[in-house]
Amino acid sequence: MKILKKIMSKKGQLSMEVGILVAAAVLVAIIAGYYYVTNAKKAAESAGSQAGQFVNTTNSSANKYLSNLSTALK
Repeated sequence: MKILKKIMSKKGQLSMEVGILVAAAVLVAIIAGYYYVTNAKKAAESAGSQAGQFVNTTNSSANKYLSNLSTALK
């Protein structure tokens, strides 16, 4: 309880130190959140383009094999 009493005290020095620590923690959380969101956005865009490339590749391969199959059956 002594720690809680010191933190909640009216002494200016300790209150300012706690306030600076809380402000620093909030600032770090904001910066980390910003980088997390920007990296998640880039990862989503990259995944979308890779999925599109996969669809195009499989589509062209399937068309090629289907045309070979149709010519083989004639």
